[in-house]
Amino acid sequence: MQIDRDEFLRYLGWNGQENDDTFLQKLDEAAKKCLAAATPKSVVRRFDLTKEFELAGTGFVLQGQDIRNHLSGCRQVYLMAATVGQGTEKAVSLAQKKSAHEALLLDTAASCAIESYCDDVCEDLQRDCPTLLTPRFSCGYGDFPLEAQREICAILRTDSQIGLCCDESYLLTPRKSVTALVGITDLPRTQKSSRGCGSKCASCKHIGCAFRKKEQS
Repeated sequence: MQIDRDEFLRYLGWNGQENDDTFLQKLDEAAKKCLAAATPKSVVRRFDLTKEFELAGTGFVLQGQDIRNHLSGCRQVYLMAATVGQGTEKAVSLAQKKSAHEALLLDTAASCAIESYCDDVCEDLQRDCPTLLTPRFSCGYGDFPLEAQREICAILRTDSQIGLCCDESYLLTPRKSVTALVGITDLPRTQKSSRGCGSKCASCKHIGCAFRKKEQS
């Protein structure tokens, strides 16, 4: 798990502006403090995927055309949940008492950290899988409903496994946490990297998102 400076800046809304050494040093300090406070944990289970897009034996049917398109041709999937823990939130809370700016940097660093940790989990899955995996796809991407997070947490028993809960509004606690599905294809594994979430921005309908990655020309 790491915090890439370019990703950090993107999450802060950076758009090519110049940054002085003092500001960059603050970014690095926030990243270091965030990583020291983080306690990353994850839980992953493998399921057969039926033609009706049900995770076999669970009663959980995947809703939304985007997730079905994403998993088209997959006969199995990994269901995953990950968190960087409560430590980062405590660090942000303490920072808020001193400086809103420091708290913002820590909170943003934690957002980068959970994405990086999920990348690590997916890399490990790909390393152990003989066929190619799809990029991970989370609730809230495209038309895959956020409500599915509650079912994912229940199936994975995230509360007892990694201390991750889903509230009545389908939001996760700790906040810097992720639930996702990764499709297992029948294609041979190649040198293609599994880092990152692949086409999540391209497939997401929230085109006004401040964190949306620019399309490569």
